[in-house]
Amino acid sequence: MLRHFLIALIALTLNCGAALADGDSDHERARIAVESGAIVPLSNILEKVESLYEGSIIEVELENEEYKRKGKKEDSISGYIYEIKLLTPQGNLLKLKLDARTAELIKVKGHGEKQARKKNGAPEGEQGQ
Repeated sequence: MLRHFLIALIALTLNCGAALADGDSDHERARIAVESGAIVPLSNILEKVESLYEGSIIEVELENEEYKRKGKKEDSISGYIYEIKLLTPQGNLLKLKLDARTAELIKVKGHGEKQARKKNGAPEGEQGQ
């Protein structure tokens, strides 16, 4: 019985170590991308979102994916995207995607986007479906 417990404990420890190491490599890749100028720092992205929308940022992810710019079917881009989840003052959840290279707002999904938009914020054409 003790032997099975020890084996399970060792396996759990090894799995946790691998997960932490993977997280470290993600952080390292993001740091290198910022330092090389391939992407803008997260602080710039947060400033942009806060200048466009009212609400609280509750989650941020940096994803490497392919996407299409709205209205430009031939303009398919592969690269880093910041995905931001924003809780609006009305209690709605918005999901914003920004190009990590330029901080351009690509897409906004969710209810209450117009109510959360600041008066001098996001242009009408930048909202998503």
